[in-house]
Amino acid sequence: MDREELQTAAGMAKAVCERRVSAVELVKRSLEQVERWQESTNAFTQLYFGAAAEEAERLEARLSAGEVVGSLAGVPYAAKELFDVEGKDTTGCCLAYEGNVATRDADVVVRMREAGAILVGKTNQHELACGATNLISACGPTANPWDLARITGGSSGGSAAAVATGVVPVALGTDTGGSIRIPSSFCGLWGLKPTHGALPLTGVMPLALSLDCPGALARSVDDMTLAWQALSGARASAEPPVRAGVLGGYFADRIQPEILSGVRAVAEAFRAAGVEVVEVDGDGIDDAPEVWNDYAYSQFAAVHGHLLKQRELLGEPTAAALEYGVALPNAQRLMARIRAQDIAAWFAVRLRDLDLLLAPSTPFPAPPATADRVEVRAGETLGVHGGAVSVLTRPVNLAGLPAISVPAGFSGDGLPLGVQLIAARDREPMLLEAAAILEASGERFRSTVAPHPPRAAVAPADGDELP
Repeated sequence: MDREELQTAAGMAKAVCERRVSAVELVKRSLEQVERWQESTNAFTQLYFGAAAEEAERLEARLSAGEVVGSLAGVPYAAKELFDVEGKDTTGCCLAYEGNVATRDADVVVRMREAGAILVGKTNQHELACGATNLISACGPTANPWDLARITGGSSGGSAAAVATGVVPVALGTDTGGSIRIPSSFCGLWGLKPTHGALPLTGVMPLALSLDCPGALARSVDDMTLAWQALSGARASAEPPVRAGVLGGYFADRIQPEILSGVRAVAEAFRAAGVEVVEVDGDGIDDAPEVWNDYAYSQFAAVHGHLLKQRELLGEPTAAALEYGVALPNAQRLMARIRAQDIAAWFAVRLRDLDLLLAPSTPFPAPPATADRVEVRAGETLGVHGGAVSVLTRPVNLAGLPAISVPAGFSGDGLPLGVQLIAARDREPMLLEAAAILEASGERFRSTVAPHPPRAAVAPADGDELP
């Protein structure tokens, strides 16, 4: 059995269906990886390996009986803490929701099970999904597998760490302001934020219903495609992109040079594949982060504002966001809604003659967990906890568009770089075709499992310091 084959969902499912490996073996392999990584990354909040082994045995019995199984047959996967799993707590990594036991599975969890995937556990997240670092969590912070001293990004950081360590090839997350694309970028993965409304939100703890999007993080484009098909039911293939635009202005200002080099590398790879690539004006949406705050936090407060009566059970940033949303004047909420429509129109104009827009996923690679600010150009810094991590992803959520974060190589410090591809509504199949072009174009655009032990966990030799 080719070990590399068993690092991807596509390879696993094929091997299971051909009876070259059993689903039970795959669950055991996943457990072995959890035992290697969980203490250092804190990726998981709940583990279900007993139930997973039983599910794997049932799937093996079905195969033995000649039954047709799904496209993700026997593939272990993980789901963010905010997805309902029947009989299990759904806390959103918030102490105030301890004991909130789900009475049914979230719709997307049902769809994954119908495709044959096996849930091995729930993953850590930023508290109530309201943040982009994954440092604020009742379950403790999540560490980046590429460097344990750095953040995974959030709020789907646990899912990213689970995939980046090879515990699972696919994990579910949500994206309200970048919460799939940011950790995918920081951990070197593929991360798809679908068109708003493309996937059901039933059984998903909300942040802001008009922005929330379930989606997947994956090791390969094939894996992402299988996950998308399982989640959406879509089977139609798409034509590859013909014209793409590199966004300037807002999407190129105050961005570290190494990140911009990743965007240029993506553009060159598309050109080499025959895609016409042009420069696109990116000015005119500098207020997107503030608009997102008003739009999202007012909805956040409508759902979770009652938790302010138990403020001691909340992280301080979470409480502050709720207080902001509660106090927001109605006129300001309305203006945010109107401005969100303007931003959607801004993207529509730029996508009128283009299949794709290219932009960085984040302004910088994963910063240290202790960093308050990161320098993006000489003499200018951005605040890690003030929303800088998500400034490039929030506009896409306001527009309701699909976007996929793609691996774009590594920084000089050995940290993953990410670039997002943005498309018009309901063009996820074309995004996946574009992603496949990149993945096939070279090693720079392929996701790899983080090495173990990770860099920050390696003991220095005598006289040496940790890198």
